[in-house]
Amino acid sequence: MREVYRGSVIENGLIAGMPRGSTFGSTAIHGEGQPLVSAMGVRKASQGAPEAPNHSISASDLAAGILCLLSSSHVRAGLRLRTVRELGLLFKVDKGKVCEALDELEEKGILIKRHGSGTFIRTVPQAKPMQGALSGFKKIRIGDILALEDDAASRRKPLRSQRNLSFQMWSYTSTALPVLETIAAGIKDVLDTAGHRMQMCAAVDSRGLALDPAVVARRLADEPADGYWVMGPFDQVFEQQFSEMGKPWISFGFSGPLRHHPGMILDCLEAVERGTQALLEGGCRRVAMLAYAGKDRDRDFELFQYSRALRGAGVADYHEVRFIKADRKEVRRAMAELLDSGTPPDGLYVADDTLLPHVAEQLEQRGIVPGRDLAVVTYWNEGGAPHPMADWSRMEISPRRFGQSLARSLLAATQSTATGLASYRILAEWCPGSTHFAASPRPVD
Repeated sequence: MREVYRGSVIENGLIAGMPRGSTFGSTAIHGEGQPLVSAMGVRKASQGAPEAPNHSISASDLAAGILCLLSSSHVRAGLRLRTVRELGLLFKVDKGKVCEALDELEEKGILIKRHGSGTFIRTVPQAKPMQGALSGFKKIRIGDILALEDDAASRRKPLRSQRNLSFQMWSYTSTALPVLETIAAGIKDVLDTAGHRMQMCAAVDSRGLALDPAVVARRLADEPADGYWVMGPFDQVFEQQFSEMGKPWISFGFSGPLRHHPGMILDCLEAVERGTQALLEGGCRRVAMLAYAGKDRDRDFELFQYSRALRGAGVADYHEVRFIKADRKEVRRAMAELLDSGTPPDGLYVADDTLLPHVAEQLEQRGIVPGRDLAVVTYWNEGGAPHPMADWSRMEISPRRFGQSLARSLLAATQSTATGLASYRILAEWCPGSTHFAASPRPVD
């Protein structure tokens, strides 16, 4: 018997010109005179009727099975699935259930259909293990549900406008604070060039309290996105929801420890140690620290980094820290306590740039010149306008570049399983100005 299958001549169930034991697509030929087995693992119609549909498999089970396969290795956005008929034969279900399953995945934003072209992978879901009824699909591989590349390339791909993705950033507020606004600008730098979009969402209610998990679930269902960034304090509320949705997400924040993987930290705590070290290396021996007293700031970690720098320099007789708000009165009071004491500091680390304008004002009123009368190092967000009083020595971070890194990592994870989400810590850059040297270095006793 002579047939033609996808342009290849088949004689007596074997592909002409191919040795026994070779492969054709995902089809294997073995042994003398064995009939051709199609890529779906079903004998050709000429060799017998296909198996009856398995009615115990629901459309939701089928959707979950396809979702698991799409989260496996070697998958990227833009690949086309096999036809509804071929998928039905592969999973041994009727075409109606295949259509329902594909519709469910399209509604979740995983797939996208185009009339006349087929069904394509829009975003790559996160890996989920097969359980229960899905265990029957374990013998099926991702290559079995994908169209052959040469065949897919001959068809039209989805329009660019149909491939645009949406992302959400959940943080303290939907109206961006300065640093969050800069991070969002960095994210948009990456997304806008690809035609994607981002929405900022508040993870707190009108009283400033974290949203109830039920409220989070409802909002995510009402306004789904293709990927998410969640600020660290709220990651536990969102983790279960994202696990069930199979959507990629990244936790982000400004201090450790990292409580969720994957996550990215713009590390302002590590900057405390290096900033204090810079003052000690500049000749200071009495280094004080002013830090921001925010409700979500972990003071213990800042104190640890500050103390470790002092111990490393052999300083054991001086330890002065004030946690204050970015308020003129509080800064004036804290500066008076330090500078008017019997042992005033010869160096000062300012752990938050929102405190610097008030610190500079107090120094100016007292006639103290940074770098001459008092060594100063400040934490600083790139792009801000530093106080013109001095060329400040600083530990500088770039929220905009941090946002760009967040966007690239999450976008890559939605497009290919070869790009797994990982955790990163981004450190501040030491920018020496003219203010970190003590006027009269004092030797260690």
